[in-house]
Amino acid sequence: MITIVGCLLIIAMADVSPAKNIVVIDPAHGGDESGVRLSGDEYEKDIVLAIAKTVKKTLDKIENLSIVLTRTDDATVSIIERAERAKRAGADLFISLHINAGFGKQAEGYEVGISGLTETKPTPDSQEVVQDMVRNKYINDSVRFAQLAQRAMEKIFPRQGRGIRNADFAILANVDCPAVILEMGFATNIENKKVLRKSEIQKEIADEIAISIHEYFRE
Repeated sequence: MITIVGCLLIIAMADVSPAKNIVVIDPAHGGDESGVRLSGDEYEKDIVLAIAKTVKKTLDKIENLSIVLTRTDDATVSIIERAERAKRAGADLFISLHINAGFGKQAEGYEVGISGLTETKPTPDSQEVVQDMVRNKYINDSVRFAQLAQRAMEKIFPRQGRGIRNADFAILANVDCPAVILEMGFATNIENKKVLRKSEIQKEIADEIAISIHEYFRE
């Protein structure tokens, strides 16, 4: 049975440009770092990895996209190594998947994080001007994908958007391409937790992320 999301993805596949684009998806935590706990034996690291694998499986069918995961199993991977893997892959887009927690039990919904929105202005040095131009393009493209991701997550968590957050995220500090952190609901919220633990919802989240990625490169 093909879902509405699945139909949209099939339609989207039909008019993809032939250029090759590399997307690095980073399932947060892993190994010794479990992340937030959702049940007795289920943690953030498990859910984000399942979603990342599903996104890869879906987008591997599209000829112009290459999907790389920073981890493919329950391994400990440092923040520095995650950025290095993105660089080695030649990433055109970096997405770090997380599940939120805290801010009280009433806190709910999704949030997209970016870094560098208040970068310093270009200096007269020509090389630094070029570097700043590239950096600004990365920031603008990060915002563009963040907006697509917001639209996608709204379908999973209606009226629970928490906006785009700009901060010095450690995971994004050394990534040389457009990059975002996607916080997919709160493990500390009863209703969000119920949703996130359902395998069919994890599949829907993965489908929406996949469509967002396709739309990003199609634009």
